[in-house]
Amino acid sequence: MPFVFAQGAATSAVALQPEFEAVSIHMVDPHTAEDPSRSSMSSFPTNLFTMTSAPLTFLIQFAYKIDRQEYISAMPGWMESQEYDVSAKVEGDQQLTLEQMRPMLQRLLEQRFHLVFHRETRTTSGFELIVAKGGPNLQLSKANSKPSAQMLLNHLDATHMDTGHFAGVLAHRAGQPVVDKTGLTGIYDFTLSYSPANDPNSSLPDFFTALQEQLGLKLESHKVPVEFLVIDHVDRIPTEN
Repeated sequence: MPFVFAQGAATSAVALQPEFEAVSIHMVDPHTAEDPSRSSMSSFPTNLFTMTSAPLTFLIQFAYKIDRQEYISAMPGWMESQEYDVSAKVEGDQQLTLEQMRPMLQRLLEQRFHLVFHRETRTTSGFELIVAKGGPNLQLSKANSKPSAQMLLNHLDATHMDTGHFAGVLAHRAGQPVVDKTGLTGIYDFTLSYSPANDPNSSLPDFFTALQEQLGLKLESHKVPVEFLVIDHVDRIPTEN
């Protein structure tokens, strides 16, 4: 039985949440949605959030900082097929980061789609990030900046990050959730080179081997706790603009 540890949008302190000055939402015609070149989202910082031709799952992931769509549960079938165009203007000219804008996106989902949810922690297949035999081979960060990461087909760079955040980055490449069990407390810069998936001609080691050889860290298969956002109610047709 999963453990329900927090209530969702229905019981949040709505009055304390900031809102956009103006919001426009349109359902995308199915024929138009067949053109993948339409899909886009605004870059940050910005005072105008735009999302073009994307399903509601995409907006929920950004609003509630959910790494993978699989961590949204009890979705109605239309949530992966119906697409929307969203334009939301911040009051004034202030330029907001995604982190600053998240509460406003959450409020948008509550007001316009009447989203109600709860959170559950469930045990699922994943990995534990541990220190490999021989110890870690990590470079302490010299940067005085926010954590950032870039992942290419055969290369990963992460800057000014603790191992907990790095575990989250690794999850995208590993394809399953990763929980930090290293016990390390420093802030590091990580650089990792590995062979692209399904490339037998690459001279680089595979991702898991590279992690161990280059950083002295290891991913071990385990059942791990993962937080799920469970949909209780959501409207397909948003309230009028």
